[in-house]
Amino acid sequence: MRNFRRSMWFSWAYRRQFVASVLCAMFVAVLWGANLSVLFPVLKLLNSKQNLQQWVDSEIASHETARDDQAKKVAAANHLLQQLEAQPDTPGREKQKRHTSADLARETDAQDYHAAWAARFHVLRAKVVRHRPTDLFQTFLWLIGTVLVCVVIKGVFEFLQESLVGTVTTRTMFDLRNAFFRRVVRQDVRQVQAAGTTDLMSRFAIDTEQVNSGLKVLYGRVIAEPLKGAACLCAACWISWQLTILFVVVVPLVLYLLTKVSRAMRKAAKKVLERVSAMSKILREALDGARAVKGFTREAHERRRFRAANREFLRKTMRLIRLDAFANPAIEVMVILAVSFALAAGVYLILTGNTHIWGVRMCAQPMSYESLIQFYVFLAAIADPVRKLSSVYAKLQAAEAASARIFEVYDREPTVHGNPNGPRLTAVAGRIEFRHVCFSYDPAAEQPTLDNVTVTVNAGETVAVVGGNGCGKSTLLALLPRFFDPDSGAVLIDGVNLRTAHLRSVRKLIGVVTQETQLFDESVFENIAYGKRGATREEVIAAAKQARAHAFIEKKEGGYDRPMGVAGANFSGGERQKIALARAILRNPRILILDEFTSAADPQSEADIHEAIKEFVKGRTTFLITHRLHTVPEIADRVVMMDAGRVVDVGTHPELLARCEPYRRLFESGHVRKAA
Repeated sequence: MRNFRRSMWFSWAYRRQFVASVLCAMFVAVLWGANLSVLFPVLKLLNSKQNLQQWVDSEIASHETARDDQAKKVAAANHLLQQLEAQPDTPGREKQKRHTSADLARETDAQDYHAAWAARFHVLRAKVVRHRPTDLFQTFLWLIGTVLVCVVIKGVFEFLQESLVGTVTTRTMFDLRNAFFRRVVRQDVRQVQAAGTTDLMSRFAIDTEQVNSGLKVLYGRVIAEPLKGAACLCAACWISWQLTILFVVVVPLVLYLLTKVSRAMRKAAKKVLERVSAMSKILREALDGARAVKGFTREAHERRRFRAANREFLRKTMRLIRLDAFANPAIEVMVILAVSFALAAGVYLILTGNTHIWGVRMCAQPMSYESLIQFYVFLAAIADPVRKLSSVYAKLQAAEAASARIFEVYDREPTVHGNPNGPRLTAVAGRIEFRHVCFSYDPAAEQPTLDNVTVTVNAGETVAVVGGNGCGKSTLLALLPRFFDPDSGAVLIDGVNLRTAHLRSVRKLIGVVTQETQLFDESVFENIAYGKRGATREEVIAAAKQARAHAFIEKKEGGYDRPMGVAGANFSGGERQKIALARAILRNPRILILDEFTSAADPQSEADIHEAIKEFVKGRTTFLITHRLHTVPEIADRVVMMDAGRVVDVGTHPELLARCEPYRRLFESGHVRKAA
């Protein structure tokens, strides 16, 4: 349960509310036991037909008489010991002294027992009983009324306990989710991509809810039920602690069974969560790719994929259900067996009138059937919390499995470090260098994604990076904002290795517009303003005008306050790319990366974007990835031609047309395949 304990540490800030909930649970337990103890006087009232006053008086008289009888026996034993002391020292005298001393101790204990009970009944008569009604039925009504009042008070404390537990667990999950999200956001792009969006969403939503359920059970039922059991256990010990011991001997067996079952439950719960994540992944892919599914008439295939994942989820879930279902009856059988064992011993004492079983004292005085029934009620009340606790094991083990999945991601340390004490970059005055850069997504791959790439770009220069699909263009430029770090080699800005530079200062220099426009389900204004913290409306509008987006935004209902929709669904592809460009323009970066930035634009939108780009790139270092090479001569100062992770050639557009055959083929084909 190591990972689940880590989740519990997030509750430390709310320890006062937790302590208050425990106090409320203690009051509930005391009132629970007090309500059950009313059964004894009711049985006495029905059996003897005495009112409380008469019953207390008879108990006082009985205990005082027994005390006086025991006092005489104690005096006789003391007298006999004195006589034995006066006799000559013989082996027979010593043996008789030992027997007499044992009898004296036993009779003294009995005398003290009756004296203590006589004193308790005197207090009960003086403080409580003398103020109660003398009529038998009115006495019964008073007892029932007392129970009702206690039940109401217990209900108030139960409400307070549940509310406090809910407060602690809800706020704990609030802090855990925030901390988890903060850790995930800090991780590298490669780590986030490796985990997968669907899997991370499953851990955020389903796994955290499993942890929440475990915390509710732990802080609620696991605290309250044992306290109830402890209250009834103390009351049962008050009647006969010896008989109670016969009941609690089953506890080690219960703990052993729970330990065995818990291990199996933890493994089963982890597999269930993994199946949920896999099923969510298939569901997301099928829904996000609805056009492809329907366009290629693959509905049946997707149904089969989902059915197979759902069947596996069903199989794992049924195993967990069977384990949980086994724990309940197995523990209940053992508890009832223990209750029956203790009850049988009590019945034997009543029927025989004895106080001993096999020479072991079970009670100070012969037990009455009212005491036995009250004793049985307390044991049954102990069994109920034990039975309820057996059902929480599944939730606790599921919470442990969910915590393990959460902290598996939580503990991942980013390989791209922020370098808070590193040199801060505020401009690009000299040049940007990719120096002997090697990089691979898979370290075991035979062919790296980037293989000894060396490129130098002067400040203010616009460079187009072109090549076939998978040649490493996008990967190369992803090294600039340090989405990844090269496996070997270095990326430098003005001679500063980016590995050592202050990370946030590096990224503040850079603006990125990608083929897949990353827009949020917020207003147009908020999406553009995302590029600059604290941007004013005037600055947003100016950036939109420069990106040629202001005109169509104003025509939309709501203008800049219009929601973009999920992934910008309320706007066309060209409009989304203009808004993404406006966001980059608002950032006013010194380095601009345009990765297939007009891939979804119509010819008119593409012309508008190119016009905006030509104005905006002046005085900035710009990297351009495009499959439409006819735009390269208009924008790019130089071209970097890549193939299979290597730089094939670098030069101006005319130079490459003249000497680079791969570039000439790409240009003449009129397009470049999608970027890597």
